[in-house]
Amino acid sequence: MLATIALSLKIVWSVAGLPQNLSQRDISSNSLSDYRGALFVVANTQTSCEMALIDSSAGFVAASCLTYKSNGNVDNGIDYRVAINGIGNDESKVNSVTMVDVHPNYNPSTYANNIAVLHWGNPKEISWHQDIGQDRTGWDSTFYTRRTMSSVSDALWSTPAVLTLSGSDAISGCSSASNLYSSNKDWFLCIAQTTTSITNGNCQTPYGAVWGAYQSDTVAVAAIYSHSSIYDGSELCGSTGNQYHYYTMLQPYVDWASKMTGRKVYTYAADSSYSYKGSSSFNMDNDLAPAVFGVTTVSGDLYPSAKEYKGPSGSSSNNNNFANGSGTTTTLPTENNSNTDDNTDMGANSALSSDKDDEDNENNKNDDNPDASDNLNVSENPTESGNNNSDSDKSINDGKTDDTENANIKDDMKNGSDSSSSSDDSGKSGYGGISRGAIIAISTIVPIATIIILVCLFFAYKWWKKRRNFRNWDPKNETSNIDCIRIIDNIGELGSTRTTIENRIESIRASCPPAYIEHEFGAISTRTSKMPM
Repeated sequence: MLATIALSLKIVWSVAGLPQNLSQRDISSNSLSDYRGALFVVANTQTSCEMALIDSSAGFVAASCLTYKSNGNVDNGIDYRVAINGIGNDESKVNSVTMVDVHPNYNPSTYANNIAVLHWGNPKEISWHQDIGQDRTGWDSTFYTRRTMSSVSDALWSTPAVLTLSGSDAISGCSSASNLYSSNKDWFLCIAQTTTSITNGNCQTPYGAVWGAYQSDTVAVAAIYSHSSIYDGSELCGSTGNQYHYYTMLQPYVDWASKMTGRKVYTYAADSSYSYKGSSSFNMDNDLAPAVFGVTTVSGDLYPSAKEYKGPSGSSSNNNNFANGSGTTTTLPTENNSNTDDNTDMGANSALSSDKDDEDNENNKNDDNPDASDNLNVSENPTESGNNNSDSDKSINDGKTDDTENANIKDDMKNGSDSSSSSDDSGKSGYGGISRGAIIAISTIVPIATIIILVCLFFAYKWWKKRRNFRNWDPKNETSNIDCIRIIDNIGELGSTRTTIENRIESIRASCPPAYIEHEFGAISTRTSKMPM
């Protein structure tokens, strides 16, 4: 196993009045608060949904972190905000969201394309931007981060938790726990490690965002948390089986985000010749893949469910100063929490149990050890507008951009395109536990089968009717049939008394087809029964 590589983050920004050739400075590897990041805030309460910033007015967030109405549209009545961890002279702020774009192919049952873009501020006054990491084959190491705030109202941040994994680290079990992951391995990251929840010291929570490290001196945000697969349990807290946590890669959604924001989304790859041909209509493969049998899938804001969890001893949470509310993992809180300012920093990080293949993995370490990495180098340079891959190995660019045109900020948030954001335990629909794929199959097969049966019955009836007419009107007896009809229609000519007619009928019956004997002559007998003898 390769030893964990020391990481460094290079931050580049331009500040009005400062020279363009800024010098380097050193920072410690666990001081992620020095690197610009963000959290999704709902009703003045921080969530577990860490964001990936695009620039000073937009950022990525998991679509499952939003709240939806019964018709599938985003609930615009909720106070959505974005808390940004500022760096340098850029103060930390909490911004009100002005518009939401949910990916059109987001599936709230499988969490395929679990991505949305939040907008805030003035898009015509972009003061900095961040690069989105691409080409993970060029990563030497990976940062998994969990940012938390000590006070939302004062925009104060705690020391973030950081998990460092080497580029060669891999984990078994991820594919068998998620059909969606097994069909889209290029667009997901998967680990089993977690960190202590800020809402409950007895509960573990996945990390929030992923940063790719290139050649130990450049880092770019590359993925955000999507969902988790859980064995032997319905919640992350208290389950006794293995857990696997999946992170959506941002790379395939860059073109779509650029279309939504109306401006360029900057990217970074270590290889300057690297080129990814994306599409604004990107959709994951097998996005309707049902959940694996025996596996529960959770997503969205994980703090409310963690807060409600009682530890093995039955004691209540030892930290109740953060996320407010309770319910399913994707129902966001709606009440203000007056105790937010009194929160303590994160606890120790630990990893949940996994397959035997993972037990010897060196990456299941205590994430609170700040000495695990060396000091990191940071260079400060101005933003180079329009340059996709920085010539000086920049990964996070903060500075004045060229004038960019953007659509006007709308008063109302855009609606999402999916029917629900509820976290179905096994990725199934709400129809008695039947999977979405089964419902689609049934709704297609039943009408087709009904039509085929009706067509068969129609032709069977026509065949039967034809056979019946053929028997009733035998061409061989056509002359006799006509004679019988003529005689029957002119029964008055047979005689004036019943005795005369009945005698005549007996002679006619012998020459008429059998089909007429019972029906037609029975009618004649009825008619003649009223005649005089």
